[in-house]
Amino acid sequence: MAWNINAGKPKLGLVLSGGGSKGAYEIGAYFALSKLGKKPSVVTGTSIGAINGVFIVQNDARKALKLWQSISFDKVYDEASFPICDNPDLVDVYKLYAKSFITDGGLNIDKIKAIFDKFYNPRKFFSSPIDYGLVTYNLSLNKPVFMTKKELKPGTVKDYVIASASCYPAFKPQKINGNLYIDGGYYDNLPINLAVDLGAEEIIAVDLRAVGFKRETIKDVPVTVISPRNKIVSFLVFDQTKSREALRFGYNDTMKTFGVYDGDLFTFKKHNLVQNYNRYGDKFSDGIYSILDNVEEGILNTLVSTSIFKSIVRDKLSYRHFNRLVEKAGECFNFPEDVLYNIKTYNKGLMAEMAKVRPISLNDIREKIKERKFKDIVDVRPIVRMFYDAIVANELRSIVMYLPIFSDEFLIAYYVYILKKNSHSIF
Repeated sequence: MAWNINAGKPKLGLVLSGGGSKGAYEIGAYFALSKLGKKPSVVTGTSIGAINGVFIVQNDARKALKLWQSISFDKVYDEASFPICDNPDLVDVYKLYAKSFITDGGLNIDKIKAIFDKFYNPRKFFSSPIDYGLVTYNLSLNKPVFMTKKELKPGTVKDYVIASASCYPAFKPQKINGNLYIDGGYYDNLPINLAVDLGAEEIIAVDLRAVGFKRETIKDVPVTVISPRNKIVSFLVFDQTKSREALRFGYNDTMKTFGVYDGDLFTFKKHNLVQNYNRYGDKFSDGIYSILDNVEEGILNTLVSTSIFKSIVRDKLSYRHFNRLVEKAGECFNFPEDVLYNIKTYNKGLMAEMAKVRPISLNDIREKIKERKFKDIVDVRPIVRMFYDAIVANELRSIVMYLPIFSDEFLIAYYVYILKKNSHSIF
């Protein structure tokens, strides 16, 4: 007899939301959960979550991984005129969806059906010990429909899974027995209650935060929610590069949710951020205190309205605010958000990037402020470098008046200054 690793544990339900092309994130999350030894006994899903759920029930997650790694427009859509997506916010994409709805009642999803046919294995699905359920919506009768493994037949699985994923009005409704079915997100985009009805005693829900309704959890069960912390591709845009990025986000966010990795938008090895705070937190806040001692009251009162400065001025710089600043620095220098960082390498990267930047002149800053164009500055790195150079040269008097406008940029500059000043040290 095979040993059951879940024996004695609460029955775990994995709930996968709808979200179109964001679905790659769910497979990344599943691989992280598998690494953590969290094996679901029940999987429920809506829309793309229903499709991914079938792969998981069949133990074919690696096939799903390969599919998401190679996804593209031409693999999903029949429309020959569909534009290649270099920009995830491409306006023409959405215009085409609207045009298809007006002229044809929605896009054709035959290629999605063909993909499902290629990977769906009735024998593996029905012999799997993992239970399954999905949500779709009967548009003809105006009511939700819940289908479970017990109610499905080998020949009807595809019909109901595709129905659940028919994101109307972008896609044409699915016809089953004379009735029209559409995306289950019209009723419940995160079917936690269905998982509980199937016996789940503990829930891990992957919520892609896509458009759709979510029902309140009826029964009192522990629920852990994993959601994207970073911006991922629009749910209607299928792009290989963005899909691979979403896979990594799903994996990293899951590891952070369960405390294996650190960070929020960025991902760091365990304990890295604590080490970094212990090493630089006091040095950073002490230096900021000494600068603020010489700032006039009017400017200081304005600075206190920003969260990080409030933490510094009114209390000891908190661990949370310090880490937010560390991540803001990475955002400022356009560090990739989907990789696992070692904090020492990350900090060295900040110093290296600072050295490449040319500062903006004070005259340019004055002109932009005078013309009220400072909010249009997209690349703030030259401003950060301006503050950094002033800090190094101990010439803050000339730029302190700009702190209320560019407070984040100043704090980033001071953080890199502290790193550089202590770069001879190691953890």
